[in-house]
Amino acid sequence: MNYREASKRRWNRASATSATDEDIKIRVLLRIADATEKMASSYAALENERDHHKRKHEWWRASNAALRGVITKQRKRIAELAKGDE
Repeated sequence: MNYREASKRRWNRASATSATDEDIKIRVLLRIADATEKMASSYAALENERDHHKRKHEWWRASNAALRGVITKQRKRIAELAKGDE
């Protein structure tokens, strides 16, 4: 059994007395390292999701601006046509 698996098993007084302080320290550090890696991967996923939403927001913003421009041009064209009919 390796340190990582051994650190996850339930400790009792008999197993604790057979483990040295160094063994316990190593196992604790491995558990901390595993937890840190898991947090880092979750953080990276959150960053990726944030970046995705930023890109979508910019796309919608540009699309909205383009549509407003089209609407403005159409209004001007309608106004010009209305003047020509008079």
